[in-house]
Amino acid sequence: MADENDKQIQPSKNGRSAETRDKVEQSARREALGTGLRRAYQKVLNEPVPDDFSSLLSRLSDAESDQNSE
Repeated sequence: MADENDKQIQPSKNGRSAETRDKVEQSARREALGTGLRRAYQKVLNEPVPDDFSSLLSRLSDAESDQNSE
């Protein structure tokens, strides 16, 4: 029996090992996922902030300023 260190990964017809192909495919999937997420969140970033939410953020900011000045 051959030792694990003696084993070599046999390249496929295109000269890439299965492990290398898997890494390339995984990288491509990650890139596609990242692109899709950026597109989805870009739409959200371009949406206007609701007035109620802006009002709440303003009140919180004012309260924080008042606390820091004490």
